[in-house]
Amino acid sequence: MLCGSAYRVSVRAPVATFRLHSGEPRTYVKTADSGEQRVHAFCGDCGTPTYACAIDNPPTYSLRVGCLDERALLGPRRQIWCRSSVPWSQDLTGVPKLDRQ
Repeated sequence: MLCGSAYRVSVRAPVATFRLHSGEPRTYVKTADSGEQRVHAFCGDCGTPTYACAIDNPPTYSLRVGCLDERALLGPRRQIWCRSSVPWSQDLTGVPKLDRQ
């Protein structure tokens, strides 16, 4: 999933398969335009976003792909929040790429 305003890429994981291998994330609660609240977790040491989920009894976790070792195996399947995306974000084929900075 691409978030048009922040370009977060996430993958859903059923609660039964979700496991943290190390560390204790810090969390905050975010309220959506709909009024629904979700917990957002991040690394307490470096601030890297790790996941988001419902406050009570989450059926799934939205894992932030950047923190997953297997991220290269997870291709995109849909985009959301496209209404707020900037037009140029839909096609980046002509933008120069750098292997590192």
